[in-house]
Amino acid sequence: MIYMVEMALLDTARRAEWEAWYVAHQHTLLSIPGIHASQRFETIHKADSPFVALHEVDSPEIFTSPGYRAKAGPTNTGEWQARMNNWHRNVFDGVEHTPDVSMDSRLLVVEAHGGAALPGGVKVAWMTAVGLDRSVPRRGLAVVEAAAAHRFVGTPGVRVMKPLGPRLRRGD
Repeated sequence: MIYMVEMALLDTARRAEWEAWYVAHQHTLLSIPGIHASQRFETIHKADSPFVALHEVDSPEIFTSPGYRAKAGPTNTGEWQARMNNWHRNVFDGVEHTPDVSMDSRLLVVEAHGGAALPGGVKVAWMTAVGLDRSVPRRGLAVVEAAAAHRFVGTPGVRVMKPLGPRLRRGD
């Protein structure tokens, strides 16, 4: 399952601090049983929620576990909670593992009104919201080479995301 967090950073003057906090937060998440991988992304174009984090999880029940509640979730984001907006947390079924998006690739986040494939035959892995906010019923993911990503910028319902770092796994 995929736990997707998306947001906009309001206090852009403190971006370097936020980035450092978020990487530490990823490591905290990976210390929680049932969370196995994490990777963060930023759109290469203007978007309401330009930042996305994908986390590989066992089930939606993780978010009610004592371990998660003690270390993560909205109450454990400190001052950053007030410095983000367009913040949504969804758990999706339909994709078992988070994609490993290399630094020379791009992640496409596709809204549910899209088809089974994007132009050029890019296949979309569709997911259904099964937990937390359920702010969208379905969403798709696809990975393309960075050199080909520009052709998707401006495509309705598609966010083109560059990795902010490598995919982290439990124990990294």
